[in-house]
Amino acid sequence: MEKRLPGLVVNSYGFASLFFTLMISLAVHYYAIFLTDVAMITAGHVALIMLLTHAVDVLSIPVSGSIIQKTRFRWGRFRTWLLFPPVTTCIFFTLTFTNLPLSYGCKILYLSLVYMVAHISLNFAYNAHLGLISVLAKSSTDRLRLSTRNFQFRMARQIFYAYVVLDILYRLSSANSTTWGYFYTVGMLAVMQVFGYWFLFYQVRDYDRYDPDKSSSKPSRWTNMEMIRQITGNRPLIVILSADTALNLGVYSLQTLAVYYFKYAAQEEPLMKPYVFLSSLAVFASTLIAPRIVSILGKKNTYLFAGGCGAAGYIALRIFGLWHPYLFIAIIVISVLGAGACYPIRQAMYMDAAEYGFYKTGRDASAFVMSMLPLPSKIATALAGTMATAGLELIGYVPNIMPGEQFIQSLMNIICYIPAGACIAAFLIMLFFYDLSDKRLAMIMQANTRKRAEA
Repeated sequence: MEKRLPGLVVNSYGFASLFFTLMISLAVHYYAIFLTDVAMITAGHVALIMLLTHAVDVLSIPVSGSIIQKTRFRWGRFRTWLLFPPVTTCIFFTLTFTNLPLSYGCKILYLSLVYMVAHISLNFAYNAHLGLISVLAKSSTDRLRLSTRNFQFRMARQIFYAYVVLDILYRLSSANSTTWGYFYTVGMLAVMQVFGYWFLFYQVRDYDRYDPDKSSSKPSRWTNMEMIRQITGNRPLIVILSADTALNLGVYSLQTLAVYYFKYAAQEEPLMKPYVFLSSLAVFASTLIAPRIVSILGKKNTYLFAGGCGAAGYIALRIFGLWHPYLFIAIIVISVLGAGACYPIRQAMYMDAAEYGFYKTGRDASAFVMSMLPLPSKIATALAGTMATAGLELIGYVPNIMPGEQFIQSLMNIICYIPAGACIAAFLIMLFFYDLSDKRLAMIMQANTRKRAEA
């Protein structure tokens, strides 16, 4: 029987996510409004920035995953990328929230370039973080533990983010200026991200070790075509990538536009704090009940349950969301309790897809497959940011003015209908195309264990 993974290692795996996602959260919620209301870039140009920068971000994910898969350094295949890239990320991510006295065109170019460098860098560390699951967990139980704990830490960070980070942001913005408030807050979070990854680097030192024999021998090279086949020939991976992209599109479009709702529709921007806190508390609660739901429904049906809850919640939000901002928050909280049930199992489902790929091809591409985990989020972020800001341009958004009734109704259409349609799409994709049942997976893992023992 495989030895159970120590709790400290499991917790350090989630601890790195805590600090990483604290840094990312501010960008997800506030970067669009920073560009439109602080940097004073038009919504149409922000949509273009979002599209181009996120396209580079998305393309860097498989590239970084391929590099991690092919290389082997003295600190380990995955640990190496937890040591240096976080520092580069820290510098350039902080620079994305600067409003330098540049001409309009130069400002767009500058902010686009620093954003791209920051996200290319963070993809190396994040992909290595995700890939560690392949060397840390040798059983489906430990994989589920890591996946669940990772997501629990990610959700716990939102509670801290809502009432500590946002409070710091608003206080620094009022004490200095809005520009410097963003800069100081992001800089603090970026430094914390570095130390989170370094702590994980230390804790997993006995699991991802440098093997001089493997390094001195001729490595097993992966061609670009083999990498492509690992995706195109892996049906479960394609399905989960597609469903995740749709589901995340709903999440990120709401997160991008929520601050616009509270600033212009509710006219109480500080309500972002209880909104983020309560919705995050709901997602965190869903991670606690998710293992029970999975044990009853299985992974696929849990995913379907989550997609259905999300779609119903967004439709209800359009009907009742303008009645009162607290009702807006309440609807989101209730729907998130069900919709969040799928997130703790996502990492385990990608590892399941990696097992399927090994079973089918005889080659272990777990590092590359796990590097695909952030791809749907990146694609969804690009689509959500582009669609949301293009929608703002379409409805005639002008920053920092009193909105009319027609604008508010149009804003609610964008806020609600994009995520509702995305959740329905995710539900249908998973319902009709995902065929890797838990029973079939158990058979595949047994066969793979024999293959690895014979190798």
